[in-house]
Amino acid sequence: MTQMHEYDVDGEHFVVLDFSDRKVVKGKNYNSLFRKTDGFFARWGARSEDDPPFSPIGPEILDIEISVNGCPNGCRFCYKNNKATAPTNMSLDTFKRILAAMPKALTQIAFGITGVQTNPDFIPMMRHCRNQGIIPNFTLSGIDLTDAIAKECASLIGAVAVSAYQSDKTVCYDTVKKFTDLGIKQTNIHLMVSKETLPFVYEVLEDRQKDARLANMNAIVFLGLKPKGRARGEFHPISTDEYAKLIDYCFEHKLMIGFDSCSAPKFEMAVKASDMTDERKQSLIECSESCESSLFSAYINVNGQYCHCSFAEGEGQQIMLPVQDDFLKSVWYHPEVMAFRKKLIDNSVAGCRRCQIFPEINP
Repeated sequence: MTQMHEYDVDGEHFVVLDFSDRKVVKGKNYNSLFRKTDGFFARWGARSEDDPPFSPIGPEILDIEISVNGCPNGCRFCYKNNKATAPTNMSLDTFKRILAAMPKALTQIAFGITGVQTNPDFIPMMRHCRNQGIIPNFTLSGIDLTDAIAKECASLIGAVAVSAYQSDKTVCYDTVKKFTDLGIKQTNIHLMVSKETLPFVYEVLEDRQKDARLANMNAIVFLGLKPKGRARGEFHPISTDEYAKLIDYCFEHKLMIGFDSCSAPKFEMAVKASDMTDERKQSLIECSESCESSLFSAYINVNGQYCHCSFAEGEGQQIMLPVQDDFLKSVWYHPEVMAFRKKLIDNSVAGCRRCQIFPEINP
């Protein structure tokens, strides 16, 4: 059954059509199509070649933190400083209230969890997402994953990312196989890329080509280092040249890769410096999404507060806003959010937006 929702935002009328297999947003200067079956997403303006500077009808994807601490991993570079101490969890009621405040154009939720068993409402939250026409995704290490939980998650998620750690990559690889065996085609590996972890990154790339457990996975996703939490002072970003060599290696070995939006400037510079054709360069750059904080994505912490992104939380004077009944009015068009959005757009270089929170990671 198709659901239709209509919004009048800043003088423009929008229609959101929610089908069982896709979600469509129609407006004069912003349109989008999200396919729920495989995660395909496209946006355009008045013409197909137009690239809207932001989503006027709220975030396309929501990054929501549902647990702090209670972490079974203890990563040396955790930017959240999560520990194994008693957790703080978001309740199911709070989660439902936040979702009810969001415009129906929202397509996906990326859950921020410390362990899949840390928040007892994790599975019910994902079920609620599905009931609302929103696709849930999450990242895990696999250390506390059981066969029963994996099977239940596989019936709800669109994609899953498994973090690979040098301390025991076997946990990651076994978890990848568990989800691909359950039919999750969008099973990825997350790798934090830094000077200190770069040898391990190449090790995992070699394993991707040899280890049978990884045969049916989708992509290896590179996460750029931010000097925050336990990573501050202990881990350091790689240079633009090192990043270019990494990308060249992946292209040379025909490896499926992805990267977070924080890494987009380095990726685009690597592509432009390569010897591939101009047509190929352009197609790759068009697939690159640079910083989308408060433009196309939103972050909400375990206490139900909005910040531009999870890395911005607690940094300097970054805004923290409580999510009220109408997200568009209380948050998306808040003067400070609009000011951050303008700054992010105005400081782009050749159409590629740079991090405004940690300028030291920009090339």
